Amino acid sequence: MKFRKFGRISLAFVVSLGTGLGVTSCSTDHAVGYLYVTGQQYNQVSGFKIDNNLGNLTAAQNSPFSSGGANPIKALVANAGKFLYVLNAGCGGTGQTACSSATSADNTGPNISLFTIGGKGALSFQTTYNSQGNYPISIQTDSAGTHLFVLDSQVPDPTSCVGYVSGNSATICGDITSFNIDPNTGRLSLITNEQFKNPTTGVNLTYFPVGSSPINFIVTPSNAYIYTIEKGSGSALDPAQAVFVYANSGGQLTLTQNTPIPTGAEDLSFIYGSPKYVYLIDAGQSVNPTGLILPYTIGTNGALQSLVGGAVDNSGTVANPGPMIVDHTGKFLYLANQGPNLNATGPSSSVSAFFIDPTTGRLTTLSGGASGTSVLFGAGSAPQCILEDPSNQYLYTANYADSSITGAVINSSTGTLTTLRKITSFTGPGNPTWCVVSGTLF
Repeated sequence: MKFRKFGRISLAFVVSLGTGLGVTSCSTDHAVGYLYVTGQQYNQVSGFKIDNNLGNLTAAQNSPFSSGGANPIKALVANAGKFLYVLNAGCGGTGQTACSSATSADNTGPNISLFTIGGKGALSFQTTYNSQGNYPISIQTDSAGTHLFVLDSQVPDPTSCVGYVSGNSATICGDITSFNIDPNTGRLSLITNEQFKNPTTGVNLTYFPVGSSPINFIVTPSNAYIYTIEKGSGSALDPAQAVFVYANSGGQLTLTQNTPIPTGAEDLSFIYGSPKYVYLIDAGQSVNPTGLILPYTIGTNGALQSLVGGAVDNSGTVANPGPMIVDHTGKFLYLANQGPNLNATGPSSSVSAFFIDPTTGRLTTLSGGASGTSVLFGAGSAPQCILEDPSNQYLYTANYADSSITGAVINSSTGTLTTLRKITSFTGPGNPTWCVVSGTLF
């Protein structure tokens, strides 16, 4: 059957229009996920669409969003990108940081805000929750997104450390609050401690004690263990600069070691867990002004065993090493150096890059050029977080002092970083504190 003349003209017009609008089944110009950055200055969460072709960031629908509290410091995405949780540390109270002059939150106490992630990356606030201890400092989820954990600086009653390792009564110990995550709504329900009870009431504790002065913690990718780095009191049962170990079984935490594991570090600042290794950052400057990376393997009952060769010198040219990640290939480690000055006009911060030996796990500084100089990538001032995008093409840092987000292209073969092809720096929320990504597009 032949087309009539009018039909042929109409069909040609439609094809021409589709071509002019770029409507094509093989187009690569699309979003690969959403980046969310918490901002301390205005108690906000900024959302950005990540462009596949160039790695450019554009604001998500209705961004920025209220963080649901005061002083947002951490965030995480759970359940295949359906939910976003923001940890608001609070401000203005006893033991809290001072409130920003721009703070408008009615409640300056700490909380955990739950958001659902909708179309075009928009966030919808649902409700808030509270951890059981005082002064929350970090938040984690297991790899399945079924449990959420909050690290608190102090237990609810700072004068008592019930259930602490070997019955040691540290002066003030921290705790981990554990929650179940409802897979349909994202709502949290508290998990109580099956091992220990309050000696006064006889009721099971609503938290899991850790050592004194906790700094940060991780859930291993296998979900088997939770490691908390802590300053400690320096006693035999609460050693200084140590790692506290819990075994994790469905959000129920059990002790596996008699005491926290001493590291010999001078100033622990960060911990990261890859599928094969656990890495600690020692930011002390007496051995190396730019800090050390302490790599470990996981042994029996979660014991950490120092990798052959021990500590690795950081290759950065500035101080305050902090957040780090291992890329999706498991071949490269990237470390964000926050710089010697936490202000926008201070010397630029950087990202150090390391090769991970596939056999030994040993870290080797990436070098470039005949001079063999270390490969560093410039970041904004004082990066607070570092991550890889869901398409595994780009690396981003969110930078506190200049309120920027810096992007780079990752060479998955060599591990080197190069600037984005069009725009390298984007305006973030005021004083960014953390960043997370979701690869789910609704």
